[in-house]
Amino acid sequence: MKRRLSIGLGILAVAVAIPFANNTPVLANLQDAGTSIVKNILQPKMKLVLGAEKKVQSVDAQGKTVVAFKALQGNVTVQPGDVLRYTLTSQNAGDKPASNLVLTQPVPAQTQYVLGSALANGAQLTYSIDSGKSFVAKPTIKVKQADGSVVEKPAPAAMYSHVRWDYSASVKPASTVRSVYEVAVK
Repeated sequence: MKRRLSIGLGILAVAVAIPFANNTPVLANLQDAGTSIVKNILQPKMKLVLGAEKKVQSVDAQGKTVVAFKALQGNVTVQPGDVLRYTLTSQNAGDKPASNLVLTQPVPAQTQYVLGSALANGAQLTYSIDSGKSFVAKPTIKVKQADGSVVEKPAPAAMYSHVRWDYSASVKPASTVRSVYEVAVK
């Protein structure tokens, strides 16, 4: 009986000592876990869905050009000049408002952003021309003139690398916001 007791106490001592040997007290771990659980409970549950559509033009019976967007699904082949519209639907599926929602979408490789195509839907729109390092509402570049002076001009569409939507107002529970932009295939 004494042998079992001493083995049991030895195992207990090792189990208690291991967290302290790693400088990680058990109580601190429990507190961190509790904080994490509380944060997860209080965070709104945002459901994000990205969809893509291809711009399709046709001629109606009166000879007018009709423009529509057709949803893309599965493996799709696109050609240079095709225009694709991306829609990021963000739904607050939780019971708490989602504040500080910021959505950033890259301009896919082998495409070019279509200037003016992003829809704000209540968000502040900003763009990046430096691979997502910085964002501004109207990207500009410095262009050297023939006389040696330098002027700022709007950045060309080919330089846009990311689009960002910053929703300053909270997204209420059970509400949805849509972030839309278009790109042209190179």
